[in-house]
Amino acid sequence: MPYAPLQTSLPRRLIALTDSGRARARATIWLQGLTGRERVAWFGTHIPPGVDGVHPAQAAHWLGRELDAVVFETGRDLPADALAIAAGLLRGGGVFLLLVGPPATTPFARRLQRFLAEAIVEWPSAQHSLPVPLSIGPAGALRLNVGQARIFRELAALPVGEGGSSVVITAPRGRGKSTLLGALVGHWQSRGDLDLRVTAPNPAAIGPLLAGLGTFPGSQRPGSPGVPDVYVAPAPLLALPIQPDVLVVDEAAALPVHRLLELAALAPRSIFATTTAGFEGSGRGFRLRFLEALRRRGHRLREFRLQQPVRWPVTDPLEDWVSRLFLLDAEAEARVSERPPAGRMRWLSGGRLERDERRLAAVVGLLSDAHYRTRPSDLQRWLSGEGWYIGLLEPVGGGALMGVILARSEPGLDAAMARTVWRGERRPPGHFLPCVLAGHGALEAACRATLRVARIAVHPCWQRCGLGARMLRAVQHLARRRGYAMVGASLGARPDLLRFWNTAGFRTLRIGFRRESTSGLHAAVVLRGLDAGARAELGWLRRQIAADWPIWRRGPLRELEPDTASAVEQDLPMPRWQGVEDDTESILGFAGAGRPFELALPALYRWLRAEPAVLDRLHVRDARLLEAAVLDLRDWSELSALAGESGRAGVIRALRRVVRAIRHSGASSTSQRA
Repeated sequence: MPYAPLQTSLPRRLIALTDSGRARARATIWLQGLTGRERVAWFGTHIPPGVDGVHPAQAAHWLGRELDAVVFETGRDLPADALAIAAGLLRGGGVFLLLVGPPATTPFARRLQRFLAEAIVEWPSAQHSLPVPLSIGPAGALRLNVGQARIFRELAALPVGEGGSSVVITAPRGRGKSTLLGALVGHWQSRGDLDLRVTAPNPAAIGPLLAGLGTFPGSQRPGSPGVPDVYVAPAPLLALPIQPDVLVVDEAAALPVHRLLELAALAPRSIFATTTAGFEGSGRGFRLRFLEALRRRGHRLREFRLQQPVRWPVTDPLEDWVSRLFLLDAEAEARVSERPPAGRMRWLSGGRLERDERRLAAVVGLLSDAHYRTRPSDLQRWLSGEGWYIGLLEPVGGGALMGVILARSEPGLDAAMARTVWRGERRPPGHFLPCVLAGHGALEAACRATLRVARIAVHPCWQRCGLGARMLRAVQHLARRRGYAMVGASLGARPDLLRFWNTAGFRTLRIGFRRESTSGLHAAVVLRGLDAGARAELGWLRRQIAADWPIWRRGPLRELEPDTASAVEQDLPMPRWQGVEDDTESILGFAGAGRPFELALPALYRWLRAEPAVLDRLHVRDARLLEAAVLDLRDWSELSALAGESGRAGVIRALRRVVRAIRHSGASSTSQRA
């Protein structure tokens, strides 16, 4: 039986000090005293000289490390994702020191203060020394625990050459998932007749797996003489000319679905492992999206889950505290009837919801199940962000939450900012839908206030019963009462989702030109005007988008799934080209400003089709590049070779230069109208 690192029953300690110059000096002396014999780190913006540390925004780069002592600055606005990351890196017996900044007045800040007052949080006085991490004993090894060993035996016995077969291993943080993977990799490596590869979002994410390879009988560490490195990043792995026999993907939920599906088709045996209920994103969403897609493609799936902690005890106070603070284990409430009961909509503030722990947990549970990725910071944002509306669909007589909808106010842009967004020079945060409208040239519509549906979820037992449509009607009613001109949303472009929104009266406005890293889907934007003016502005824009759609479909959206494209086309109105003047403005915006290439592409295409002679007045290389990009709609790898550039950004710079050259030469009616 392969061996695993020493397990521990030592709990981790949670210490807190009120942040101040004196407290930071005290924490610095404490960490410096541990440096050299313990693995320590400082998460914050006041990292002392000589102490290993990281800014909270970069905390994810530390995935795969293991620490004995941590100092964490909460600041005024808690970096929630970084806190969950740092807590997951601390081993059993370690000490987690919070430097607690001045409390804000938001609902989530009040929640944090309540949790800081719990008995498990120690507040040592100045007269007491800070505790040191407890030793977990001399270096050694124990056999895999019962859960790990069971999965190891089953997977080691599977025939490797069985095509179209995938294994999925999920576990909360600290359950020894990477150790188990290391044992399996060591086992397969020891056979000597398999081409085995390991991949992950980044090498640091599989540090424990790679570091432990040499501890398994018959295996050798990566980099040993005659043994190639087993880790390959996802993109280079897919480009390898030879397919591996076995592929192991760790922290799979952090990769987009389309990339995971590509990896699943790469090897006869693939193992996907991911952390659930953690900072990487909801593992439940991973199962809903990725595993569903695998089954549709005919893959045979074996699913396993690790439950028992390895790096800390089952009753570890730090894990319990972080999990309850962010409701990481929240689930939808159990239903009490087969059919949905009579329900009513209730709108409430984040502050009011935060005071109802049971209902808050039900909300988070529904949203975590319904969406691909839910992070600890999401709860913080929903409760405390400005302009958020929280709608609950509740049974009239009480019972399980039926549905939840979250909407956010997005004020309109001023006219000058709308033009700046159209040129591609700015995208102010908090104005997603107005920026989409401005980017497509609907400058008047972009100046009107919009309510964006950020999340919508229905209890899984009562889906397809009209509850989602009912909540969309309710949010429109709310928007009218509050004076919004439009309601919209951004969602993964799937045929069923598009049909749901279209049936509810929302019209498809655009499809994003790149796939989202979280869902692996293109993003669709849907909107509905709430007054005559907004409906007229959206109707004008959609007719222009319908005229541009065939060009986008042949070019940047060539890989859009056919059923999704069909759903979009069924909703588009009759096309109506707005004329040469608007096209000219878009072309000049691309050449002389920062207007995105894809948004200017239809105008460029119509121009070159109408005036092909302009290509004859260019240098041969420039003419070939412009023709390939605009008329032939070649992909970026081909364009990079033609332009002699290393990537997309260089190609676009070259295209802007070529179009400017035509404009300045006076070689077309486009330049003459400028």
